[in-house]
Amino acid sequence: MFKTIRLVTGHSGMLLNRAVLYTVLEMIANAAPIGLLAVVITASFDGNVSVRQLLWWTLLQIVMFAFQAIFSSLGQLEAQSTGSSAMKEVRLRLGEHLRKLPMGFFARRDQGDISQTLLANVDEVEMIVTHLFNQIAGSIVLPVVSSVFLLIVDWRLALAVLASVPLALPLLYASERLMKRRSLIRQEAAASVNAGLLEYVQTIRLIKAHNQTGKRFTRLDEAMARLRDDSIRIEASTSPLVMLFSVALELGFVFLLLVGCYLLEGGKLEASVFLVFMIVSTKFYQPLRSAGASLVQMRYMASAGDRIRELFAEAPLSEPERPERPASNNIAFDGVHFGYGDKKVLDNVCFVVPERSMIALVGSSGAGKSTIAGLVSRYWDVTAGSVRIGGTDVRNMRSDDLFAMVGTVQQQPYLFNESIADNIRMGKPGASIQEIVDAAQAAHCHEFIAKLPKGYDTLAGEGGAALSGGEKQRICLARAILKDAPIVILDEATASLDPENEVLLQRAIAKLSQEKTVLVIAHRLKTIKTADRILVVDHGRIAESGSHEELLASGGLYSRLWQEQQRLGGWKIKRGDQRQIYSRAEDSPGL
Repeated sequence: MFKTIRLVTGHSGMLLNRAVLYTVLEMIANAAPIGLLAVVITASFDGNVSVRQLLWWTLLQIVMFAFQAIFSSLGQLEAQSTGSSAMKEVRLRLGEHLRKLPMGFFARRDQGDISQTLLANVDEVEMIVTHLFNQIAGSIVLPVVSSVFLLIVDWRLALAVLASVPLALPLLYASERLMKRRSLIRQEAAASVNAGLLEYVQTIRLIKAHNQTGKRFTRLDEAMARLRDDSIRIEASTSPLVMLFSVALELGFVFLLLVGCYLLEGGKLEASVFLVFMIVSTKFYQPLRSAGASLVQMRYMASAGDRIRELFAEAPLSEPERPERPASNNIAFDGVHFGYGDKKVLDNVCFVVPERSMIALVGSSGAGKSTIAGLVSRYWDVTAGSVRIGGTDVRNMRSDDLFAMVGTVQQQPYLFNESIADNIRMGKPGASIQEIVDAAQAAHCHEFIAKLPKGYDTLAGEGGAALSGGEKQRICLARAILKDAPIVILDEATASLDPENEVLLQRAIAKLSQEKTVLVIAHRLKTIKTADRILVVDHGRIAESGSHEELLASGGLYSRLWQEQQRLGGWKIKRGDQRQIYSRAEDSPGL
């Protein structure tokens, strides 16, 4: 458990040295009145108590209480400060680690599961290092100090008080092991609920549109029911053991009474000593009960640390020891094979994108086009073969250098909940407002931005919720224009736009593509007619290659796709009296 916390936080030694020290001093100050109590009781039985002595004892008691309060405050502040700083580092390390992971990791892991680890699990580990760790340390130190004092006063009664501890520890160990098993199940249930909530919120518009609110909410309700049941099982299975642990501890008081009465009856024990032990023993077991409950709770939260540790264990893409820089901006795929696990996606892909040319990738959905584009940016590493830029394998380039060379405009644009200017500025941190405006004008989005309530200072909303799809797409294009990368990847950048926005975006793309190496992925074949070369991807292989005219003349897959799109593009919808009628546009010129 402590090893997991140490691995997560990255600290090799004791995480909270000063906080633990303050807690030890607090417990010593807390135990000091016990010795004072023994002195008072003994003096009272002997009849040697004076008013002056009582005043001094009272003053000493007040001083001990003051020390206890001071060290308690210092310990809590130190634990909170040190623990929070350590967990801040963990959050930053997690974010940086996620940035370096291949995209395949995100393809196989649910977003809700990842967010559960980043949010809830990190919070649970933070609770350990800022609260539970210190509480457990204090709950153990006080009984230890008390035990030393009791052994000095009378070792026979001290052993009677301590006799129940070894009897109770196996019950604590059993509850801790049971909590470890159960907590993993509950963590998975919590991740499932988090994933369901995330999906429900993100797709609420789609759910409403298809009248699936009840069905989807039922799935979420079932996930929450599983979490509830798992939570109840944890309490039902561990609470009896924790309770038995407390009961077993209290048996020590019974042993104390039996041994004390026996010794007292035989004249081998003074009544004042017996009274001191009975009073002190009530304070001896309470911290141990608290420590047991905290340890069980800590075991549950340590399972959250296991999930964080598993995330850190995911291997990132390697960085070269001796990074290389490309000599030019051409792209070459040489015998590239790639797959997700056992699923083969690309099979012996070979082609070259000459510098300052435009190459288009076309094909059916799932053929491997986006995977090819992702390999250029090294979202994954190839299974075999190589992807090279300017003769340099992308695996031999620093990630930051590679990302600086490649600008991407994706089909699904995403804007952060920041100002429009800051969203565009992502392409070039530190860009002036004039550079941002120039990029926006080039992307044909300056006009609508200027009409927004706060212009370029208007918040885009989460994911760009305050803007339309076409507006978001043009802002993302402005971001790419501002970045001014020598290689541009356009992944279905105009696939879901209306004709007006498509025209504007095509003009902006034409400007962006000037003097650059461009790789275009397109479903609408009319948008890539002018490409220098068109590659037809089919089942992970390059099935055809050539210009638009050459591919049409060959009568292959591209020609069939073109003819199909031409045929579908000529259909329109008109209304009959009772039904919709589909007809060819040339047969109904008035439509």
